[in-house]
Amino acid sequence: MRIEIEIDPREIVRIVKIINNHLNEGISIDNLLVDLLKRKISSSDYLFLLLSKLQDLGLIEGRRGILRVKGIVDENLLEKLTKKITTEILRKRRIFVTPLEVAKFYQCPRRFYLEKIVLSRQFKKERGRVWDGEVLHLAVHMLIEALIKEDIDESIEKITKSALDKYVGKTTLTKKEIKDFLIKLYRLIEDEKFDFLASERTILSIKGSLIGTPDIIARNESGELIPIDIKLGRIDRSGVKKEHILQSVGEAILVEDFLRTEVKKSYLIYFRADSVIQMKLTDGKKKEFISFKKELERVSRKKIIPEMSKLPHVTTRVCRGCHVKPVCDKIEKLSRMGR
Repeated sequence: MRIEIEIDPREIVRIVKIINNHLNEGISIDNLLVDLLKRKISSSDYLFLLLSKLQDLGLIEGRRGILRVKGIVDENLLEKLTKKITTEILRKRRIFVTPLEVAKFYQCPRRFYLEKIVLSRQFKKERGRVWDGEVLHLAVHMLIEALIKEDIDESIEKITKSALDKYVGKTTLTKKEIKDFLIKLYRLIEDEKFDFLASERTILSIKGSLIGTPDIIARNESGELIPIDIKLGRIDRSGVKKEHILQSVGEAILVEDFLRTEVKKSYLIYFRADSVIQMKLTDGKKKEFISFKKELERVSRKKIIPEMSKLPHVTTRVCRGCHVKPVCDKIEKLSRMGR
């Protein structure tokens, strides 16, 4: 969670360079947005704030999704525009949260409060599930990057070894488990015929006060955008967990805000399951996510420690593996003493 964001002026400079390179040409806005994502620009809001100012100056004109560049942005103008955009964004102080934080808040408001507001000491185990998640996501990121650059058959073996080497002594995952999962993921990518993939791209939505890093953003041949979330565990008998749905919905909203197009579905892939969960993104799911986000923001502004989670089986579902459990236990003891 962040009270305000850091704006990197170099991102605005890179956007201007792209625009300048298309002098007297037409650029598709959709293609330009994908290009920004490829170049790791964090927010397309920078682009549209910039375009509105350039249009007022007569340097660009836009019509039906096509941008025509009529004049160059020189260094002096670029400096002035960068200052204006930065001031405009920072004028309003707001809370920026991640989809994962909204999901954690749903699980347990107190854990979120202790982790993100109070910044309590967190007690992470030296080996186990937390590190298993780290090594898995590193391996997935390396696979997506390798798909762009080199022969995949040689890459999976190398990726698996590199990811395990980084977390040696911390992860419980085996080489075979990671390798098998990467092969399954690669087959999914081939079957879906994705023509664009991006991994670990941090996206900022200024208008939505959201920031996050989807595991994978994919686009199929028909132009449909699909956020993909990788989960370490498996699906239990009750189905997909609500917190996983909330995180996936939040990441879909981020992708929509960046690429300015509707996201109709997202995928959830579980490490210890053979199936891919396709989740339809409905207005109802999006409204529910926004509702939890607003409640999180309200709790963040208050100075009262929230109650523990009221979810069924909370001790096994939430408390087990909680990094602030020792602090929470002390709060509960003090609470009982005051009754």
